[in-house]
Amino acid sequence: MLSSKRLDMKRERIPSRPRGGHRLGEHRPDPALSRPSLPGRDSAGDLPYGGFGGKGANQAVAAAAMGAVTQLVAKVGGDVNGLSALANLRSASVGVDTVITEVSAPTGQALVMVDPYDENSIAVIAGANALLSAQDVTDALTVLQLQAEDVILTSGEVPQPCLQAVASNLPPGTQWVRHAAPAGTLPAWLEGHRPLLVVNEVEARQFAGAADARAAARTLAEGASGAVVTLGGDGAPVVEEKRCQHLPAPAVTVIDTTGAGDIFCSALAAELTHRPPCPGGNQRHHRGRLRHHRTRRPKRPAPPA
Repeated sequence: MLSSKRLDMKRERIPSRPRGGHRLGEHRPDPALSRPSLPGRDSAGDLPYGGFGGKGANQAVAAAAMGAVTQLVAKVGGDVNGLSALANLRSASVGVDTVITEVSAPTGQALVMVDPYDENSIAVIAGANALLSAQDVTDALTVLQLQAEDVILTSGEVPQPCLQAVASNLPPGTQWVRHAAPAGTLPAWLEGHRPLLVVNEVEARQFAGAADARAAARTLAEGASGAVVTLGGDGAPVVEEKRCQHLPAPAVTVIDTTGAGDIFCSALAAELTHRPPCPGGNQRHHRGRLRHHRTRRPKRPAPPA
């Protein structure tokens, strides 16, 4: 879980108790491999290169880089990768007091495969983070002492009971952003404990069964406090309080789309930390300056016969 306490709006001074956010997620080493795109065929790739990753860690590091005081709730293994992960998070100014070391399990890993058109596919081994429990999350949120001005960001890479624990422990006014990736199930959240959902186009279709992104966003928002569907270079339809607007994306030259959704969610959560808490309830106002990267990809040729 990634949770970031809210930043003080008066930038000219450092507050005595910095505000920001929290993240519920995972941290793992992510080796990457460049390879040709040949579905259904064996293929050779370039030499792999390693790096740190995991949705929760990506989001925590990005939120901290954007100025949010950030704490990560997760589990790492009692191995070398776990020690390296903790050191990496600390070096990025991410709080790790609520990261648990599970000595009986290895730190999770993922293999990121990138094709010549900058599209990626990721195979995940959850490792220690699969053992994160609802009680772990409840204990962590007790330690963090969430306040109304806090923002909590979660992903779908933690067990479902952990998300239920978040919903059960949200103080009034605390904003919850749920990055519902990878796509799984969407529980029926109680009124006042509903997250702002963020999904990409593929996930939106899986959840809502609608081909049109705007229609999918409207459907998803019915069971949440709002919904955002990211469309890469085509921007993002945003639905809140039954109103839908389409936000454009700036144009950039794409290098690698790995983690783009994580960074989008971090930017959204960091922006929300600048907003006053909503009086009288959770998650009622999420308007902000949403931003997403436009990607320019070469046209994909048909696979060889």
